[in-house]
Amino acid sequence: MNRFENKLCPICRARFNDKADVVVCPICGTPHHRVCYEIRGKCGLENLHESGFVWNGRLPDEPEPASAQQTSVYDNIDAQNNANSQNAEDVDPMTAMFGDADDGFNSFLKKLTDPALGEDGVSMKELTSYAATSAFHYGRAFDIFRTNIGGKKRKVFFNLASGFLAPVFQFYRKMDVFGIIATLVLLVPLAISSFFPTLFQNQNVYFLLNLYNLAGLVILSAFGDYFYYKHAVKTIIKFRGSFEGDTQSDEYFEALAEKGRPSILRAVIGGLVLALCVSTILWLSGYFKTPVGVI
Repeated sequence: MNRFENKLCPICRARFNDKADVVVCPICGTPHHRVCYEIRGKCGLENLHESGFVWNGRLPDEPEPASAQQTSVYDNIDAQNNANSQNAEDVDPMTAMFGDADDGFNSFLKKLTDPALGEDGVSMKELTSYAATSAFHYGRAFDIFRTNIGGKKRKVFFNLASGFLAPVFQFYRKMDVFGIIATLVLLVPLAISSFFPTLFQNQNVYFLLNLYNLAGLVILSAFGDYFYYKHAVKTIIKFRGSFEGDTQSDEYFEALAEKGRPSILRAVIGGLVLALCVSTILWLSGYFKTPVGVI
């Protein structure tokens, strides 16, 4: 049994069930839905930290245990609406941005934690767990990729980081194959300009190479999250098949989050590989005497 079962999340005001993916504030010990905590990026009771608040099993405005209603994890929307109306000055900016709870924030949270498998063979809860960070951004992107609109599914969701920080971004998200492809795509203009410098005297060639470079960045920005989605689906299915245990348990989703957690080390290595490739091209083309001259 989950020790946080039937306790309230301070952000969405819904109760945890026995399979809830819960994270605890390292300062006050208050439990949150992982998705709620990641979307807000901080504790839902951060304003009480300075007063020394420590979670003792109940939220500050929660009724005594004897009178608390035992409901499922998504049956406490009315409680949130009442709390919001009574504390209008403390309305959460995220909730205000989404509007009414029934159509906004809570509906979105419920969708992100939906354990039902989709046509792609994975659940939204698995996808957002695998993303580990930036749940709000990737939750919206994954939802769009999985939704049929007029019989078609969208593949475009702009993420400038996937284009203008390529290939570091791809390695950071553990998409090594896509990182290598992005590296090769970005090195083409440099290779041509380095080995065939006279071509740049032709304005048409110069224009085409710059257009190619810009198009590559735009395409990576537009389709980068879709590539990440396809990578995530493939990885999740493989991971689920090798996981020994209940694939609906907290342990499974925590392990999945750890599996997909971005890697700073990979990002650093990817950046160094790109720099080495650039240096090598310039060295081979005669710009530097050694392959590390550019670093």
